[in-house]
Amino acid sequence: MKAISEVTEVPAGSTVVLKCGSNDFNHNFLFWILNNNTIIGPGNTYNEKKFKYEVLSGKLHIHNVAPTEAGYYQCISKHVDGSSLSVGEVEMIVQSPTFSGGDAIKVAAIIISLLVIIICAVVYYRLKREWNQYEHPVEADEDDEKPDGEEIYNRTTTAISQPVPGPSRNPSSEHLIYGIDNEGLDTDFNSVFENIQIKSPSLI
Repeated sequence: MKAISEVTEVPAGSTVVLKCGSNDFNHNFLFWILNNNTIIGPGNTYNEKKFKYEVLSGKLHIHNVAPTEAGYYQCISKHVDGSSLSVGEVEMIVQSPTFSGGDAIKVAAIIISLLVIIICAVVYYRLKREWNQYEHPVEADEDDEKPDGEEIYNRTTTAISQPVPGPSRNPSSEHLIYGIDNEGLDTDFNSVFENIQIKSPSLI
C-alpha cells in the first residue's frame, strides 16, 4: 500500500474539492475514509447533501465546510490487476473566520458610538421642544383661541338685528299713552263728584 500525502487549506463555509492522489491510469477509485470513521463511496451510507464524489476521478466535494470537519481524508484506490491498493491522504485545514479581538473591540466601539448619537439626538429634540413651549406660551394660546374668537364675533354680528321703528315697548310709556291697566279703578268722574257733594254738603 502506497500513501501519498497532500495538505490543503480552505475557508470555513466554502465548498472544497479534494483530489484523490491515489487514482491514476493503473488504479481505480474505491472510496474515501474521513478521519478514520466515515466511509464515502459506492454501497455506503453518508450525507449526500454534504458530500459528493466522482467515480472516475475520485474527487470529493464537501459543501459548506465547518471547522470541525478539519482533519485527514484518505482516498483508497485499487490497482487494475487487483494486486495492490493505493492510498492518497489529504490533510484539510479549515480556516476560521478572520475576526480577532481587535475587530470585536472596533465593532463594540461603533455600536456604542451609534447609541450615544441616538440618545443625544433624542435628548436634544425633547429639550428643544420644551424650550419652544416655554419661550412662546402666549402665542400658542392665541393661536389656539383664534378660531373660537372669530366664531364668537360672527355669532354676535349675525345675531344683532336692526330695531323696528314704532311705539316704545317700555311699560311706563304704555301706561302714559294708553292709561293704567287697572280694572278696579273707577273712571266715572261725575258719579264720584256727586258722591263727594252728598257726603260733604258744607263744601258747596
